[in-house]
Order: sequence, then structure tokens, then C-alpha cells
Amino acid sequence: MKNIVLIVALLASCLASCSSHTYTHARAHEVESPSAMPAATKHPARNVILMIGDGMGAEHVWAAWLCNQGKLNITSLPVTGFSITTSASHTITDSAAGGTAIACGCKTRNGQVGVDTHGVPVDSLAVQMQRVGKATGIVVTKSVTDATPAAFYAHVKRRKDTPAIAEALVGAGFDVVAGGGAADFSTEQKERLQKNCRLLELVADGECPPASQRGTWLPQMVAKALCVLEQDEQGFFLMVEGSKIDVSAHVKDLPETVRETLDFDQAVGVVLQWMRKHPDTLLVVTADHQTGGLSILGGDKEKGTVKGHFSTFDHSGVAVPVYACGAGAGVFAGVQENAGLAAKIRAAAAVRP
Repeated sequence: MKNIVLIVALLASCLASCSSHTYTHARAHEVESPSAMPAATKHPARNVILMIGDGMGAEHVWAAWLCNQGKLNITSLPVTGFSITTSASHTITDSAAGGTAIACGCKTRNGQVGVDTHGVPVDSLAVQMQRVGKATGIVVTKSVTDATPAAFYAHVKRRKDTPAIAEALVGAGFDVVAGGGAADFSTEQKERLQKNCRLLELVADGECPPASQRGTWLPQMVAKALCVLEQDEQGFFLMVEGSKIDVSAHVKDLPETVRETLDFDQAVGVVLQWMRKHPDTLLVVTADHQTGGLSILGGDKEKGTVKGHFSTFDHSGVAVPVYACGAGAGVFAGVQENAGLAAKIRAAAAVRP
């Protein structure tokens, strides 16, 4: 019996060491100064930018912070809080239920998109913004039909019902659609999407390449989306997802996880620069869940180094951070349910359900 216990302990030790890694980032990117953060205004937010780091827990943020030599755009935002990510069916949510909670303001079962626990469709923030004349858009680094973006336009009981999700996006009336997933659409659907959108970029048949290969595509695409959407007199709603933070954390790839988080942070920097001239804007940065059970075991911010350990290949049940700035940002401080974020965003923009 003692030998069995010893063997189990040795195996556990080996597994732990195999998933512990040290990463040094080659070059830190510059961030916006905290003193340059957009000030909160008393007027409703004309524009709303919601940025979701898929799988991005506080640990992922601080791993990136160490590797960027102790500075990030995300951590410069003046309002911080936490979001509780449990779904209606599980303590540990998946992206379908997590995305639906953020997009639609209701808890649902894992695997369901844009519907409540009974399968009844629920309107998303994007739809509600469209009703008051605002332009809408999504920019993601996985497929535009993946669970998180789908929660903003589709209503399906199975997140893998890609044909139904693709058709829903074609008819969603978004002004900007950018990401992967070109193979999910027929030629006819692509033609209709092209006709309906002012900016359409399906840059890969499946997911976009990882951050180490795609360069500055995400920050540049966010800048392009803002140039298109800012032309609307009634303002706009834009959802940006750093989708592949989740992908790299699922396989316990610390270097790529950090690179994906830093890429997402650079996109946040693009938004902050744009907000200098558009103070009537609310920016909310959060996550749908935490992936990988990442722990920070050490590092050196002067050298841009982090040592981390992933405890699981799956999601974890911890609360995730919420960061905000701009018009109406103050209400996002503190601990809150993920399903409560949508109501706070609507209130900040003076939009009814």
C-alpha cells in the first residue's frame, strides 16, 4: 500500500512539473498612461465597446503583466471588479453559457447559446443596441460562429449547430464582421454577408492563426472597425474577443497564452487611443471564464519573465476580472454576476431591454 501511495505521489509530481513552464517575452509593448484614461462623463454612453478575453482569468492578466515588464493597458483601467461565472447547470461554465450570460443578461445551461434555461430565445445587447439605431460589429480571433460571438446574434440549444448559427449571422444585420470561420458559410451566404456588412473580413476557413503567427491583425482590425463604426450618428456597439487565450490555455501552452493575452492588451490600447477623441464611450473588458487553472509561481517583471503552472486542461470555476473606463464605468466595480453585466451596459448607454 505504501508503495502504491509513493508511486501515485511521484506521478503527481511528474505531471505537475510537466505543466510548469517559464517564459520570457522578447519585447514589451508600450501602454497608455493612466493619466490619459478617458474620464467618466455624466451623459449616457453613445458608444459601447465590450472586449472579452476568452478564458482570461486574473492569472492570465498578471502573467502578461510580468512579461510586459509590469505594465498593461488592461490594468491601467480605473474601474476594476470581478464577475461570477457559474452557469445555470454547472459550477464551471462553458463559453456558450458564459457568452450568453454576458451578451443576453441571463444564465443558461452549458452548451446553449442565446437562449434561457428553457430554450427560449433572449435578445442580446447587440440586438437591443440595433433597436435604438446604433451600428453593431464583432471582431474575433476564432470563428465568427464560435460560441461567444454567436451569443450576440444566434439562438440555438446546441453550440455545435454551426449551420443555424451561420445563417443567423447572415441575417443579424451587423455592420462589421471580422474573424475566422469562412468555411462555415456557403458561397450564397458569403454574398449576403458581403451585401449586409460595411466591413467583412473572414480571414481563415477555421480559426485565425495563433498570435505568434498572425502578427498585429487583431489591433489593426479593431482600428479598422472603429473607423467604420464611428461614422454612425447614433453611435455603435462593438464586441471584440481575444478568442485564443482560451485555446492556448487549454493545451497548457504558457508562452502562447501570454502572447495571446498581450495581443488582446494591444487591442485594448487601440481602443483607449481612439477614446481620447470620443469620451462619450464606455469600454468594458472582461472574460467568459478562466481556462487552465493557471497559477503564477514566479517571474521577474524587469526581465519580462513568468513561471506558471496549469492545473487542468479545462475551465476552472473562479471569478474573472472586470475592467472598465469611460461613460458610466463606475457601476462595474465590485463583485457581480456575469449575467448582470448586460443590464449595467444598457443602463450606461440609456438603452431599454
